[in-house]
Amino acid sequence: MSEFCFRLPKIWKLNSYQLSLIHVVGIDGIPTPCKVRVSRDGSEETRSIVHIARNQSDSGHVYFLFPHRERGEILLSTGTLPVVDQLYDLLKELARGTLNRLRNQISIWEEGGLEIAEEIRVRLTRATRLLSQSIMAADEECQDALAAEAIELGVDLIFKVSQNFGEQIGTYRSQQPDFPNFWLAADLGTDGAETGQKIFFPPRSGNDKSNQIDWIDFVRKGVPFGAEDFSDIRDSGNKRVIVGPWIDASSGGWSPRAIENRDHLDRRKTILGSLRKGLEQLTDQVAILHLIGGLNGIGHRHLSYPQQIQLATDMLQLADEALVEVPIMVSFDFPWGERLASAVGGIHPIQIADTLLRHGSRVSYLGLEINLDYWPGGSVIRDPFQWIDLIDNWAQLDIPLVICLRAPFGGVPISPDQPIDRMVNQQRSNVNDDQRMELLNVVLSLLMARPNVHGLIWSQCHDHDDSRFPFGGYWTDQNGPKLNESLMQSFARRFRTPQLLD
Repeated sequence: MSEFCFRLPKIWKLNSYQLSLIHVVGIDGIPTPCKVRVSRDGSEETRSIVHIARNQSDSGHVYFLFPHRERGEILLSTGTLPVVDQLYDLLKELARGTLNRLRNQISIWEEGGLEIAEEIRVRLTRATRLLSQSIMAADEECQDALAAEAIELGVDLIFKVSQNFGEQIGTYRSQQPDFPNFWLAADLGTDGAETGQKIFFPPRSGNDKSNQIDWIDFVRKGVPFGAEDFSDIRDSGNKRVIVGPWIDASSGGWSPRAIENRDHLDRRKTILGSLRKGLEQLTDQVAILHLIGGLNGIGHRHLSYPQQIQLATDMLQLADEALVEVPIMVSFDFPWGERLASAVGGIHPIQIADTLLRHGSRVSYLGLEINLDYWPGGSVIRDPFQWIDLIDNWAQLDIPLVICLRAPFGGVPISPDQPIDRMVNQQRSNVNDDQRMELLNVVLSLLMARPNVHGLIWSQCHDHDDSRFPFGGYWTDQNGPKLNESLMQSFARRFRTPQLLD
């Protein structure tokens, strides 16, 4: 067993939540299981040391939660580090990793024609100089202060460069008739127009109305669907509907209707029987059939990993045998694979997708379920470059991607003096709504700039529809507006595609 050892800054006191997020990602991009502990070195300074143990000795990127003064807690990584018998200085390594990613990405985007403002170059030079000064400083407190300043500046530049890239390339995409539409949808519940919802709608640009989807609604029902559930679709008028997920395979995603029978074979028979009847009732209004969601490579007490694969394969085969012409989507939870770092067994979600495709399954869209700023049932805050890496990694499968997003808006952020132990998904990070809005504003632009991303779905209708994700709704429980709704509208106006219709 090998260990990475990092010296913590004196002022850092890691709690259980922060320790649970430390993990190592190998050269292959897959997190590896590790054990984390903190010790004291016994020196006069009595420094705290983080030990990260793994059952392998390969080099890797080490991920830590960094407390950015302006942006709140954000997950950052070191550069590629070898396992050596020496103590790494945490902040210096995070600064190296952050600035290295920033310089490399700027170089790649410049080669592609992105215009980099002189102000960004000046600030990047300053950040690099701060890191150099940190390396040369003799006093540990001075080292940490300089490295932390370099990280702060580097993260700010990542946001700035990402926003510039998204706006430049996103605007270009919206004007190109040969590029696929980027559409927005939201889980609008099942009570139709009474909710006063707004539906997002994607024309190409200006007055060009060719090939647009007339309406996109999103229906998330009980699991599994029954034949009676399609009455809402037939009564939806001229709306185009995304139906699903038919089955939410994630932990906690099974309704009592799905788990009342504990025998997997009987449950599978019930699900496939329900699907067979439902497929017979699909209408032209269905734009996408979201067949199964929450696949993440880690089993749970209601559905083991092999059972997840079997069920997904059986459902896709049944849809294929029924000659269903509706595009089919399968979605994956924890798309960064971060839960593998603390799991015994399991594989990366992208490997599941690859397995399904190698079986010859007809999948039109791969959904990436990002339950942002929830832990351990979701994904923590990451900088925009990590979203770019995520999209590029999944794009290798050459299947259009759909982002299935939710994040807490309207809840109470964590205060610095919050108790060490945080309840599962009942507490978020210390990131507030405005900081979360700023991140998503940049991320939406980046998604728009990636032609292989075809759309985004806000995955929850009301704040308490899913107890696992409090405050994750598109609206409040009283159908009131939230900041995330204004974010989607602002994005639609900025690029003028998709337009927002009342």
